[in-house]
Amino acid sequence: MSRIDISKKVFLVTLLIFAVLTAAFTLTHSMQLSSFLELEHEDTLANLERVRNAVSTQQRYLDYNVQDWACWDNTYEFIGDKNQEYITANLQDQTLVGINVNVMIFVNESGSVVYAKAVNLDTKEEASIPEDLLKLVKDGTLLTKTENDSLSGLVLLEKDPMFVSCHPILTTNSKGPVKGTLIFGKYFDNALLTSFEDTTCYSLKMYRVDKKIPDEVQPESISFSDFPDKPVIEPYSNEEIAGFFKLEDISGKPALIIKADFPRKLYSNGKKTLNNMYFFLLLTGLMTGIGVKFALDRLFVSRLIEVDDFVTRVRSEKDLSRRLSLKDNDELYRLSREINGMLNEIYLAEQELKAQEREKKVLLDSLNELAIFVNPERKIIWANKAALEYLKLDLEKAVGVCLENISDVNCPLSDYLQLEQIFVTGNKRSGEFTSIDGRVWFVQAIPVTEEGGKIIGVLETFRDITERKAAERLLQEKQIAEAANHTKSEFLANMSHELRTPLNSIIGFSDLLYEQIYGELNEKQLKSVGNISKSGKHLLSLINNILDLSKVEAGKLELSYKQFELASKLSMIKNLVSPIADRKNIQIEIDTDSDLSTICADESRFVQVMYNLVDNAIKFSYENGNVKIGARKKGDMVEITIRDMGIGIKSEDQGKLFKPFSQVDSFLSKKFQGTGLGLSLVKQIVQLHGGYVWFNSNPGEGSTFAFAIPIKGKTGSSEAPESGNKIQD
Repeated sequence: MSRIDISKKVFLVTLLIFAVLTAAFTLTHSMQLSSFLELEHEDTLANLERVRNAVSTQQRYLDYNVQDWACWDNTYEFIGDKNQEYITANLQDQTLVGINVNVMIFVNESGSVVYAKAVNLDTKEEASIPEDLLKLVKDGTLLTKTENDSLSGLVLLEKDPMFVSCHPILTTNSKGPVKGTLIFGKYFDNALLTSFEDTTCYSLKMYRVDKKIPDEVQPESISFSDFPDKPVIEPYSNEEIAGFFKLEDISGKPALIIKADFPRKLYSNGKKTLNNMYFFLLLTGLMTGIGVKFALDRLFVSRLIEVDDFVTRVRSEKDLSRRLSLKDNDELYRLSREINGMLNEIYLAEQELKAQEREKKVLLDSLNELAIFVNPERKIIWANKAALEYLKLDLEKAVGVCLENISDVNCPLSDYLQLEQIFVTGNKRSGEFTSIDGRVWFVQAIPVTEEGGKIIGVLETFRDITERKAAERLLQEKQIAEAANHTKSEFLANMSHELRTPLNSIIGFSDLLYEQIYGELNEKQLKSVGNISKSGKHLLSLINNILDLSKVEAGKLELSYKQFELASKLSMIKNLVSPIADRKNIQIEIDTDSDLSTICADESRFVQVMYNLVDNAIKFSYENGNVKIGARKKGDMVEITIRDMGIGIKSEDQGKLFKPFSQVDSFLSKKFQGTGLGLSLVKQIVQLHGGYVWFNSNPGEGSTFAFAIPIKGKTGSSEAPESGNKIQD
């Protein structure tokens, strides 16, 4: 029986090795085949790019010709006087044939066609102007407006698609004013497609998106909607792979789909080579497995069976006088020698185990931890001295008692560790619980198994960790407090350098580019550079606000008091926000009490508060409205009010004001740009001055925001206004 079992195992191991090798060969085959597919994909993309370049070259040729004709003094004069000499000298059929153009249209600055001509490049005879092309001229689609304005691309005409190029008519020096638009057109017909095939040496097909597209192209045209600029590669068979790319019209919409067919030589040859290699490796693995199986049976399995038979006889007969003798000085021989030595040491080992059991009992009894061993019925089999003292029982009375009947230990234990699950899963469990007397215990339950792996019981240990848990709580609270304080200090120390320094560089260099210090920029470039500068300044303002708010919360924002004239400072703020107000045609009015001259406050923080409030008033005001700034003396305080006639604030939204990163309405947060930090900083800065903030607002009637600070610097708390919503911590 042993001989058959071991032989089967060796056979299974051999099969396993062969299966692993087969899986490895299969995986390698798949990976290599995938690599060939990737190479084929890259090669197809390169070939497809050649086709795209050929099409782009045609468009660039047309653009070059129209620019050459449009920036010519003779053309410039012809648009004005329509002289016949220009037509006779330059606008003959052979001229269009010579520059390879089907249609030439001259349009003046008012949009009227001055002259139009079309030829058939195949017959070299004059042809009619396409009506749908003239319609695009009439509705202004193909007309240019400025000196730098030009159009080029495809238009889908009824007859055939056409490459068009439109350029403003200027002098030879490319100077204006613009006299009109010169339009060149060339049909993208089968003849042109054939020329592309001759250039690229590939089979090409063209499909118009405004007409029915064959079913074989439909999936590719759909994929273009997800990746407009990405070509599509689609294998059609083992011999052919096709590439698709899209051409857009002058408005940027899909116009044509070009299909190019390529042979799959690279993939076919690679696949054939990989298949041959795959079958060769499988055959090699099979032969190797057979040889290994034969060698293992002859050299190792037969000798292992002899060892197994000997051990079985010794165990059944309990005859320790027997000895095992194997030939050859190898590992199995040394194993037989060790077995013989083990037989001699079994008796000594049994005696030693008994001694260890006694020592183990003494050791467990000396522990302060409670140790209890229970059987699958959760009855106590053994407990150490500490456990017996805690249970107030001796070992004889404790043995056989069910753990559930001992309330002091079982009550929390049975609910927490669920011993029945340990007997089912065999997994060790541990945890903490608090006993009725308030003590915290760490409990661990370890399954104990016999030789066959069957769980015969669970050893539970209970350790009192009440004092340690209290110390851990105190240490954790201390660490959390120290970490929070360190984080805030680190934030305040690093925020300015790490964020504002690179932002200042971005803003500075974008301003230099906008001022064209390093050279002239076109209109689009100036607009983009201006957007970079504007966005950088907005982000810098946000970072400064966050930094200021963090300093206030950390108690590290210090005020620098200074005497300054109130009226001149309010006028300066008016001038500062005037560009913002002018965009909405909003008038800013200032009304200051005559007896208010100078105040003592932090000048820069005062400007920051005023700018935030006035900017908000302008932002939420209607166009052509006004914003009123008032200043009056109220005891030893100066009260500043900013009133607008804008959209106002709903009563349910007023509670969100003055909270960091909070805006009153999700719709307004999209319509009016902001971070929700401005009013929060206003409140904090005013309170640092020893003042207060309040507001009144009604939806559709506008809002009034006001604050009061001591005229002569911080003097302590002050009374709030009798009406309005006072903002305080």
